[in-house]
Amino acid sequence: ETMYNFDELGKKIGDIDKRIDMLIAKTGLSYSEFAVLYTLAKDGRSTQKKIGQEWHIPKQTVFNVCKDFRQKGLVQIDEQSADKRERAMSLTQKGHDVADPIVRASDELGERVFARLGEKNAQKLFLLLTRFCEICDKEIENTPDLQTEI
Repeated sequence: ETMYNFDELGKKIGDIDKRIDMLIAKTGLSYSEFAVLYTLAKDGRSTQKKIGQEWHIPKQTVFNVCKDFRQKGLVQIDEQSADKRERAMSLTQKGHDVADPIVRASDELGERVFARLGEKNAQKLFLLLTRFCEICDKEIENTPDLQTEI
């Protein structure tokens, strides 16, 4: 009887992350470049701050990618907004020409993987992950603070 723990889970999540990185590597883009193009292609518009938070990328990295993409004519900034970091961005037509095939390929890969996994298993997977997070929330709430002094 195997008792699973957070170390085992961490390894599995790492394994999934590796596979996502392998998919992104096939596009020839860096993780942060992929994040910006994918998000803007999917959502239509977003802010640097939101992309950084959603994809766990440092603000400066997102800023640099967006600056590069603006110079290449892939991204345009909504001049309405006052704060540079908070300004909404969207893809230009050139940006869509680059991003759309990447989003399509990535979505199709996801569909193939989940089709092979099967509808029932996919449902179970997401239900279990949701349940797992709910249980973690409750257990973390019930864990006394360990005020560690260093």
